[in-house]
Amino acid sequence: MKKVFWGFFFVFINFNLSVNAHTLNLLPDFVGYILLHQAAGALAEESGRFRKIRPFTLAMAVYTGILWTGDLLGVTGGGSWLDTILSLAALVISLYISWSVVQAILELESARGADLNGASVRTAWFVLLAAQIVGVLGAMLLSFLVLLVWIALLVGIIWFLAALWKCAKRYEGLPPKNAGLGEL
Repeated sequence: MKKVFWGFFFVFINFNLSVNAHTLNLLPDFVGYILLHQAAGALAEESGRFRKIRPFTLAMAVYTGILWTGDLLGVTGGGSWLDTILSLAALVISLYISWSVVQAILELESARGADLNGASVRTAWFVLLAAQIVGVLGAMLLSFLVLLVWIALLVGIIWFLAALWKCAKRYEGLPPKNAGLGEL
């Protein structure tokens, strides 16, 4: 579960180093998607949702890896209509991945009969979703909302990561999945 946390940490947190037209993201998104892909494989037995997101995490790792390399070389970011469509598609896929993780955590809580902080993770995801929607609409319609959206997005990211961290810590405290079955 900690790889889920670190995966989203790399996806959501960006530290960029820019020199002329070249940008180096020190916490590249593709690393986050690789970590999420690995975590989904490790947790596939806990919930089928983890297994279902693996192709999407791999696709996003490739896509964001290409973008990272292009940014590094200064060859991406032209702002064309194709860039816009690809960015929106990536946003939808990213939201699908994160929602699937939220649902998998809730399923895991139910199956294991344990509180893994899933309700807080779900609420934080809705804050992120609202910030994304307002951000996209705000960017297209009302540019003065951008600052408010970034603040809401930052709150959502911190909340989501904190809730995932708490979930990971609680998951570590769970007994093994088959514990107690031999005593029947």
